[in-house]
Amino acid sequence: MLIDLFQSGYEPKQIAYLLIIYIFALTLSFSIHEFMHAYTADWLGDSTPRNMGRLTLNPGAHLDPTGTLLLLIAGFGWGKPVMYNPNNLHRFRSRRLMNIMVHLAGVTGNFFLALISSIIATLISCIAGRMVVSGSNAAIAVTAVITAFAYTARFSLILLAFNLLPIPPLDGFHVVEELLPYRVKSKEWYRKFEMFSPFAIWIVFMLSFTTKMSILSMVIEWIQTPFAMLINGICYLISLPFG
Repeated sequence: MLIDLFQSGYEPKQIAYLLIIYIFALTLSFSIHEFMHAYTADWLGDSTPRNMGRLTLNPGAHLDPTGTLLLLIAGFGWGKPVMYNPNNLHRFRSRRLMNIMVHLAGVTGNFFLALISSIIATLISCIAGRMVVSGSNAAIAVTAVITAFAYTARFSLILLAFNLLPIPPLDGFHVVEELLPYRVKSKEWYRKFEMFSPFAIWIVFMLSFTTKMSILSMVIEWIQTPFAMLINGICYLISLPFG
């Protein structure tokens, strides 16, 4: 993303303006994602995230430097993983169900953040279109707010889609892992796959630069499409009364 921004031909002021919006959207998306993991584990009975200071929306507790930098540069990334003890989960009878709930909590939070951000941007756009004079300072401020929430929705969907990839240590892999029988997870080849498959992300990432074809970005775009379509449909219905 930053590569595209600096290659866009924008003036320094425009780049600084968009960079601030990027950081706002990115930190909010990551904070909600990791907070939801921590909150769900805590709600299900494990106080480990609370004891480690992760039951907070403070971005400083959740941002991973490498994952954050990659999201800014390449359009995908990750936050600092939330540690929890599955043996402490006790709210429901099924341990497997509770583990899946914890792993899906982050992407669920990202979906609702994207939905709420899109609704806010839609409502402000519809209302401001009737009340704010084009070109005025108020119009500039309104445009900045709309852009900030639009990018928050975009980043949140990217984070959602990336984390649904069935590759260790992403959430999508852990959900699939919970559904696998023990005899599969106990195999030597499975342990090797779990150990070495994260390098696949880096290989695909490097291939994107050498071949000029972002395979990972295309996969992420494909995963997030149905979620984006649902959100766009809801926002369209909300905008109808303002038509």
